[in-house]
Amino acid sequence: MPYAFVQDVASSWEHYQHFAAALEPLPRGLILHVAGTTEEGFRIIDIWESEQAWHNFRAQRLVPAIAALGGPSRPEPTFRDLHPAHVVVGDRTLRVSLEQQTKEEEQ
Repeated sequence: MPYAFVQDVASSWEHYQHFAAALEPLPRGLILHVAGTTEEGFRIIDIWESEQAWHNFRAQRLVPAIAALGGPSRPEPTFRDLHPAHVVVGDRTLRVSLEQQTKEEEQ
């Protein structure tokens, strides 16, 4: 089942760019990563193939990258997770795949 989250971070865009390096090479399971500036700092919206794919990336690559850059920003980022009940994807192939995965998980 796809997994998504929105994260608001009270830090500079330059700070984000250092963390963004952790996305290269692209992590397995990442469907979409969108980031942009806000009045408070920056916002990240991610969609993953599964919550487990997100947790794997976070543990294996993101947390070590954040630690190497001096630790998480203060105040702690606001994190809102979402277990989508409805997903629309422009690529028909992926949409069929997600629908099939949902049916299999329901069985």
